[in-house]
Amino acid sequence: MTSSPDAPTVLSAHGLFSGYERDLPIVRGVDLAVRQGEFLLLLGPNGAGKSTLVKTIAGLVPVHSGTIDLQGADLTSTHAHERLRRGLAFVPQTENVFTTLSIHENLLVAAQILPRAERSRRIGALYQMFPDLERLKALRAGQLSGGQRQMLAVARALIVEPAVLILDEPSAGLAPKVVSEVFARLREINATGVTTVLVEQNVKAALAIADRAIVLVEGQVRLEGVARELAQGPELGALFLGAQGRRREARA
Repeated sequence: MTSSPDAPTVLSAHGLFSGYERDLPIVRGVDLAVRQGEFLLLLGPNGAGKSTLVKTIAGLVPVHSGTIDLQGADLTSTHAHERLRRGLAFVPQTENVFTTLSIHENLLVAAQILPRAERSRRIGALYQMFPDLERLKALRAGQLSGGQRQMLAVARALIVEPAVLILDEPSAGLAPKVVSEVFARLREINATGVTTVLVEQNVKAALAIADRAIVLVEGQVRLEGVARELAQGPELGALFLGAQGRRREARA
């Protein structure tokens, strides 16, 4: 779903500093605005702060200063579970499903956040969206392939019908063919109207499905623009190579 430039901002961060220790911020002064229905890609070299940024937005990393807003509501001081209730869903890179539980049990656990009368309806809707999960619903999540496990993690996040879906490197460890399948499903989900924010190291494949991209270097926004234009320009590679060069010099 290509978001209109006139679409309202659904998720924003202003002057955001965050990290695990107050005197050592990893995210340093980030301003971010995601439009309703947009597919936004967060790129950057290793250690740029991408995962820390999305974990901060999800409520898993402390905010040192700045604000986070979702649909006009200030989320800065709210807990992660409250952000989920308000429509912000996050899929971490690892430990995103319960491997000893079946697919159906994973969805039942995720559905506990919903009113009891809504749980069956939402699980049924997700089975329609992910027919492979319904076919395998009695199988333990630990027996699934990497791609199937990622789709289960995404389905768990969608249980609340979120306004914004954030994913942290869903392609990690997957074969190229499976990556293409996962990315195609993410694009389909975005086309239903779910605003999507994706952290990804598979730059070429991710730029092909995103509307817009932001590049972080050393915890700061260094570049942003239309995804297809960044894919064709020289600036993206220069930022990645420049950051790698600085790290090599620091180790010398």
